[in-house]
Amino acid sequence: MTVNEALRSINAYPIPERTIVEVCERRGLDPCGEAGVSVLDSADFKLAKADLMLWLSYAPNVSQGGQSYSFSDEQRQNLRNEAAGLYGDNAEDNDDGQQMHITYGYKGNRL
Repeated sequence: MTVNEALRSINAYPIPERTIVEVCERRGLDPCGEAGVSVLDSADFKLAKADLMLWLSYAPNVSQGGQSYSFSDEQRQNLRNEAAGLYGDNAEDNDDGQQMHITYGYKGNRL
């Protein structure tokens, strides 16, 4: 199995080839390379998987060749949560050697 095939196995949704290639480029993976145990267990592969899960969570519902692909709001949230978990487990260190966590949210008492 190649890295491309391993990433596509995340979900049956038709992820465009260019999306897979871009994610692999960003994470330093060869999409045509063999997906052995060392690759599948690497932080780069897990982060690429998280990138695709996040991408899938925002992907539109589509119909293609008589087949429909859609996600419920709950499924989309589950994909985001799983991606966030992978990002947290495989986060890269910042300059201080600490993991960088960014939290967004409302602070204050007025909107």
